[in-house]
Amino acid sequence: MNLVENVFEISEKLLYTEPMNVALNEMAIQNLAKEMKEEGLTPFSMPHDTNINRGALIELIASSINYCYWYGNANVRPNEVHSGMMYQLVEEAFENYQPQFFEVELRLNTLIDNLSINRFPLIEERQRHLLELLKGGAPEFIDNLVKTRDTVGSFDLLFPELVKKFKGFSSDTFLKRASLFFIQLYRKYGWFHDAMDKLHVPADYQVPKILKHFNCFYYKDELDKQIKRGDLIAKHSLEECQIRAATIVACQMLAEDTGWNIAEVDGWLWLRRKTAIEPFHLTITTDY
Repeated sequence: MNLVENVFEISEKLLYTEPMNVALNEMAIQNLAKEMKEEGLTPFSMPHDTNINRGALIELIASSINYCYWYGNANVRPNEVHSGMMYQLVEEAFENYQPQFFEVELRLNTLIDNLSINRFPLIEERQRHLLELLKGGAPEFIDNLVKTRDTVGSFDLLFPELVKKFKGFSSDTFLKRASLFFIQLYRKYGWFHDAMDKLHVPADYQVPKILKHFNCFYYKDELDKQIKRGDLIAKHSLEECQIRAATIVACQMLAEDTGWNIAEVDGWLWLRRKTAIEPFHLTITTDY
């Protein structure tokens, strides 16, 4: 099975399943593509780690726990936690890291302690996903990735290997964090360039929010009211799945219309997330 193609197939099927809670606005998508081309690509700043094994491992760790920073409401974040703070804690825990098994275990436990002290939501889930990296052999996976990254077909082997080894990545039907991991490696080192033309967008809270801001899709009245009220949208509900499916399909259309790859489309949208005043949909999940 081609996992990336499967995500697109599932997205198309879910988007057009009745009742349809989200509808694409193809004209608005085309107009946004024109605007994106006129403004041009937006650089996505990433720290360049000269220790590439460490740099790649940090992206694996960060991607494994890059989800749900709010609590109760989109504007309520214990201790103002966010993805930037998470990255900082990962960097600190793995400062001067040398690839040895016992050292990974020690540093992951330090990271878990720091996430706990800083009151990150879903801490038990984050601990489980981090320990999965240890059990699945993260250092060996990264070593193999670094060695084979430039070989033909490496992405087609490494993407399913990631999903098989670390079950936290595979639990999401849309494989958001798995997609994000390879996109981040592309942004940091330029790796897997060809894969960016076939990969799906990491469907989260923020990208659908900005797509809705640009009128790229419409919500059914009741769903729109729920999101504006800050009601919880159930994980795996048709409403939640259709929001994310619409995000994936719309971003693929934007990639085709702009001629950009999915990392460039995602970066352009995500870096403009704060320009949208509308709230994002609230779902308690480790998927995003």
